[in-house]
Amino acid sequence: MTDALKAIDRDRIQEFLVATSRTFALCIPMMPGMLRDALGLGYLLLRNADTIEDAYRWPKSTRIELLEVYKQLLMDPNPEGAREFAARFDGRFEIDDQDHLALLESTPYLLDQASLLPTPYLQAITEHVVRVIEWMQIWVEMHDDGNRLQLLRLKQLDDYCYAVAGIVAELLTSLISLYRPTVNGTRLLMLRSLETAFGAGLQLTNIIKDIFRDHQEGRHYIPQDYLPFKSGGSREGLMPIVAHAYRNLCLGREYLHAVPEEEFDIRKAVLVPLFLGVATLRHLTDNLDVLLEGADVKISREKVVEILTLADEVAGKNLEVRRVWVELSGSLLDLDGVNRIRA
Repeated sequence: MTDALKAIDRDRIQEFLVATSRTFALCIPMMPGMLRDALGLGYLLLRNADTIEDAYRWPKSTRIELLEVYKQLLMDPNPEGAREFAARFDGRFEIDDQDHLALLESTPYLLDQASLLPTPYLQAITEHVVRVIEWMQIWVEMHDDGNRLQLLRLKQLDDYCYAVAGIVAELLTSLISLYRPTVNGTRLLMLRSLETAFGAGLQLTNIIKDIFRDHQEGRHYIPQDYLPFKSGGSREGLMPIVAHAYRNLCLGREYLHAVPEEEFDIRKAVLVPLFLGVATLRHLTDNLDVLLEGADVKISREKVVEILTLADEVAGKNLEVRRVWVELSGSLLDLDGVNRIRA
């Protein structure tokens, strides 16, 4: 294990994280030892799948086929296959985010780095990323004639959040159990029962944040009954989805509580995205009118720094986490149906 830790290029992995996800670039380096390396590589491999799924300018059949090739490569990695896969993205596909394109082209490097992980960690990553890809193939197949995804029912929205974020939280729990095999069965069961809500809360918050842009581009992850842009829609119509997101974030907080208090580094890495999520959801809700008019609503850099400081101060104590949670939640505490889990 020590040799693998020395061989894995943490600096370059961090460069990829910074380029593709500000939140994960903040929290993954907080993780200890092998957990940091496995999560970093796991996220980047998932990011590649997500980029293919999101590439709405490509034909559905192309995206499904590329996801299948990627899945087979993960299950049976080989240098030649990795190079052939990466070469397919050499300027021939239009992708909005050039950092995401660069990551796809770096697939051989990512697989080479992942091969340095201990076998149980690599197996866990592969299993979970493959499941995400299989779900993504289903979602791409559901795209309409304009190559856009439009979810019609709340169950579909929940399934989508599970596929793209809930499975990531499942991977986190699996890796924690490998890194800390001393976590007792009851505590591990609590983590398992809360993990998918943790991921869903963060994903739903992102969906709400991007609701106007997605609407403009013809993507509707939120069912029509809750969309404020449709005929007869209103600001209030979106509030049940906000409440749904907040309830999942609260369950994510309970996930954090199930991690032993002495595991400070792990808890802080989990707590930062949760604090950022609840602060963001509150800010979106308090500024919903301008969000729905197309404004870019996001928390300030000063707020992010404040949250990082708060996480560092309270990550080791569940009671303190609850106190700060209430402060960050603010107006979200008034949402019907969630008051019972606010404190």
